[in-house]
Amino acid sequence: MTNPLVIKGFDEEGNRISSKDYDELVHNAIEHSNHLQLETFGQHNIGCRLYSDKAVLLELIGPVGQRLGAMGMPGTTIISNDSASDDVGYLNIGAEIIVKGDASNGVCNAMAEGKVMIGGSIGARGLTMTKWNPAHNRPELWVLGSVGDTFAEFNCGGIGIVCGVNPKKKENVLGYRPCVGMVGGWIYFRGNTDGSFSKNDAKVLAPEDGQWQWLMDRMPDYLEKIGRLELLEELSIRDEWKVLVTNSVQEKLDLQDETLSMAEYKEQFWNNVFKGGDPLSDLAPDLDRKPIPVINTGDLRIKEPQWLNPSSKGKCIDCHLCETICPKAAVNRYDLDGDDTAKYQYGSDDQKCIGCGFCRDICPNDIWQMSLLK
Repeated sequence: MTNPLVIKGFDEEGNRISSKDYDELVHNAIEHSNHLQLETFGQHNIGCRLYSDKAVLLELIGPVGQRLGAMGMPGTTIISNDSASDDVGYLNIGAEIIVKGDASNGVCNAMAEGKVMIGGSIGARGLTMTKWNPAHNRPELWVLGSVGDTFAEFNCGGIGIVCGVNPKKKENVLGYRPCVGMVGGWIYFRGNTDGSFSKNDAKVLAPEDGQWQWLMDRMPDYLEKIGRLELLEELSIRDEWKVLVTNSVQEKLDLQDETLSMAEYKEQFWNNVFKGGDPLSDLAPDLDRKPIPVINTGDLRIKEPQWLNPSSKGKCIDCHLCETICPKAAVNRYDLDGDDTAKYQYGSDDQKCIGCGFCRDICPNDIWQMSLLK
């Protein structure tokens, strides 16, 4: 491998380079070298959208900001020798991202392809909303330690591997309420949990032969890349691993029989907690609770129409278009008896008018105008 091209996160005067300017330096540098060493100091968006005809390797030294490898491209490899901030691998579509320390919240959020390998633990909302396309490889998230709350929420096909080595909480390596809304993919895990995973969406099984072989085929590569190959024997004990697998559609339908209807939930729980079912009853007992209509009329409108725009007075041709187009039949024509200057006028009924402005828009002579209610 060639010697890396070094991109410093400070200028010649020792001032930190902004994330935007640093990103431009990195993008310009890959036109000259496919191996960059980045001396970072908390810059965000490192390794995003690196379009190149050749494989690109980024080696990071120093603290890393948010969205490391976000929108990472196939052929991009990012190695952080430190920990990383939020949203590592956000919207990743093929990059391989290695963080040898911890990572915080949102790791692999909405990832579609690629691998993210963490040498420590991660925060909340990891592996959420993955977007697996069966024409491509499944996205993978490897975590040596433990994960935070709401892990794999709305996971749509990603594979998570949680090894449980020196977890943040020994009693619960998967955090609170993992797999809520998960519709695809599966989660390998090793260690204790609190059992709070969404049972409507997933179930815990022992790994099948094919699943176990898949894990063991890839485990050495993962451990080597995070620099922990000595853990291979410890992590190769099959009885210590479990797999969270997505429930089938039929299984989810069968489980729905055990759930409460909205009416039952309201009667048994909601109304008991909130007086009369109103969560604001103690804070604003005198607040008007009448339903607010979806379409407002009268004084609840933002604007009201006025006929005879001063700049267009006398130009009405009595075409009836405003009366015809009104969706609420609020516009009416009135004959004026005994008036020498006008024989008719148009008006709008405030109790029907919704302030949509159709009468103004269709008038060929700009007779109508919309005015803010005072």
